Amino acid sequence: MKSIHSFLLLAVAGVLLQFSQVGACAQTNPPAPGPFLAWDSENKDIDAHIGDDAGHLAFSFTNVSAGNVVIINVHPGCGCTTAQLPPLPWTIPPGTNGIIGVTINLQGKMGVLHKNLMVTTDKDSTMLRFNVNMLPMVLPRMTPSDRTNNVKQALADRQAVFKGDCAVCHVKQGEHKYFKDLYDADCAICHEGPQRASMVPNLHTLAEHTDPEFWKNWITHGRPGTLMPAFAKAEGGPLDDMQINTLVRYLNSTISAHPAVLQSHPVTQ
Repeated sequence: MKSIHSFLLLAVAGVLLQFSQVGACAQTNPPAPGPFLAWDSENKDIDAHIGDDAGHLAFSFTNVSAGNVVIINVHPGCGCTTAQLPPLPWTIPPGTNGIIGVTINLQGKMGVLHKNLMVTTDKDSTMLRFNVNMLPMVLPRMTPSDRTNNVKQALADRQAVFKGDCAVCHVKQGEHKYFKDLYDADCAICHEGPQRASMVPNLHTLAEHTDPEFWKNWITHGRPGTLMPAFAKAEGGPLDDMQINTLVRYLNSTISAHPAVLQSHPVTQ
């Protein structure tokens, strides 16, 4: 009986010890604290236009905790995104506000861009997400008077289409494009436009033989005495060698070489 009684006393003592340990853990491990930085939004959308150099937005926040919050790192999700903020570490006192600006490099970008920014503090981390909707380029509307003035400028200086306001249509649209996309941006705008000037030829009905050398020479150097400018960068134009080569390949593969012209005016070797 004594041994049974001793066993029961030991069992009760063990249960009491477990309860005391649980109570101690509850006292030393309080529940997780509430939020520290309250953001105006953790998900944003902005619109930009194809041809824009950069997009901009900002995330604002308030320290809603009872103590200082220190921002120790802000890490963009990709190299085309940069954040604007004071030098780190950045201490945010209770009840105060702050703003983190964001700039996105949009050169050559199309479609919908999905980006993010990780903000790490001495208390927690927050992933900020944002989408950039790339909209079609907004082209300026031209009056008949505008067109007449532009033609006069081009007759005086063929390279005028790559300068000033004209660059919106004749430079920006073709940036980072190749083959048909480049043709539509830089060639069709004049040669296939609904209000094509009478002195601008229809490339599909040229009365001369065309081949890769013809197209490359015409695009690179332009045509003196006409409105056709030199598109090569070396001559003041907007296109690099690779863009010119893809444009030549596209034109040579899609526009007839006019065999009838070849028969009546054979090419001499």
